[in-house]
Amino acid sequence: MDEKISWEVFFKMMIMEEQAAQKKYQMAQELAMSPELKKVFARLATEEQFHAQILEGELLKLEKK
Repeated sequence: MDEKISWEVFFKMMIMEEQAAQKKYQMAQELAMSPELKKVFARLATEEQFHAQILEGELLKLEKK
């Protein structure tokens, strides 16, 4: 397999994992009773979204090469 293709697949998998983690934190935020815990899960969901955006940017760079 071409190295470029395998790294593209890797980045796509990582993006999906970040998005899945974000959804899990959002679900936990909705289920949490404590306002403090809701804030923690909201922050973690935002961080996962940020990670996915970074990976998407790197994937675009890779695909252009």
